[in-house]
Amino acid sequence: MLHDADVLIVGAGMVGASLAVALAPLGLRITIIEAIPLKHDKQPSYDDRGITLAPSSSRILRQLGVWETAAVHATSITRIHISEQGRFGYTRLDASTVDRLELGHVVVARHLGRALLQSLSEYDNINLVCPAEPRQFTLEQNGIQVEICESGETQTLHAGLLVGADGALSLVRRLAGISQKETDFKQTAIVSNVTTQQVNAGTAYERFTANGPIALLPIAANRSVLVNTVDSEDLQNWLQYTDDEYIAQVMKRFGRRLGHIEKIGRRSTYPIKYMEALHHYQQSLVLIGNAAHMLHPNASQGFNLGLRDVAGLRDAIQSGLERHCAIHDISLLEDYVSARKADQMRTIRFTNGLASLFYNRNPLYAMARNLLMLLIDIVPQFKKQLMQAKMGLSGQQPQMVRQS
Repeated sequence: MLHDADVLIVGAGMVGASLAVALAPLGLRITIIEAIPLKHDKQPSYDDRGITLAPSSSRILRQLGVWETAAVHATSITRIHISEQGRFGYTRLDASTVDRLELGHVVVARHLGRALLQSLSEYDNINLVCPAEPRQFTLEQNGIQVEICESGETQTLHAGLLVGADGALSLVRRLAGISQKETDFKQTAIVSNVTTQQVNAGTAYERFTANGPIALLPIAANRSVLVNTVDSEDLQNWLQYTDDEYIAQVMKRFGRRLGHIEKIGRRSTYPIKYMEALHHYQQSLVLIGNAAHMLHPNASQGFNLGLRDVAGLRDAIQSGLERHCAIHDISLLEDYVSARKADQMRTIRFTNGLASLFYNRNPLYAMARNLLMLLIDIVPQFKKQLMQAKMGLSGQQPQMVRQS
């Protein structure tokens, strides 16, 4: 039986679960509904993908009380090596350049998901309903009424605020009639875990090719998450390769920086698109994470931006409650959107700019980007600016990011 909630979150993935854990200490009644069983093979939020966590994200997770559990399975990134196939330019980023021990961490989504779900279970004011999904909703004077289907039965729930954290294909966004702008990069990321001949020494590799980036993200001494981006029209050819054939093709693109790839795990696929909702909120409704903006993965910024949105929404709600505003007061959402706009736009421009620069086959672009990589590698100020952008620490940030 569902009961009324102050905040109803649709989507129990990493962004939705993080928001619930962030809001729970405020004493709000929180209900999360999720359409796909969390332990199901098709659950996209808690699979074997490697999630790159910027320092901004580890700060937020530490404030949420999740980091200590997740950190056991996290691998530090101490260096980043960026290059382009067939070109001379490259950039090397080292944590010591900005007086840090690491530039971020890599954690398998499944491990981070378990840490978040454990935190959810520790709060009596969080109610997780799964599998379930919204069917429709109507605005009321003091919130929103949501019709929910759970196990084939329909129930109605009143909430002060409805949060769409249900991914790029957000049902909440569609039901709200919010349009989006999008770009289909016609690329697909093939993700798998690999064992390499040589240790990675905490180095994350990103190599740009004419068909998209290929990245190796460290998850253990000789293990990395391989993200191989291919043209979507060639996807089936890539998936039909045997493991040995696939490794041989990857080696042609990536080279032998870590020696030979000795073993490869299951390959999973993720279409690559840019999408942004034209409006991130309405009365008693707000979109966060991929429901609001889905980014190209070339700089590993998507989840990090979503987590900063979680922290920003918590700031706005906490500030509103301290002013004795009701949870459905639209001023809370106006404050949230205003505070988060600069970081969102900066990050979107950064990732889209990389996509435009590195996937343009014009020879002049090739020369320009290789000179740019060399400049970044040899000019300390350029290098520090790039590292700050990747770490999610630039500009105005939520309180959880500012607290180290």
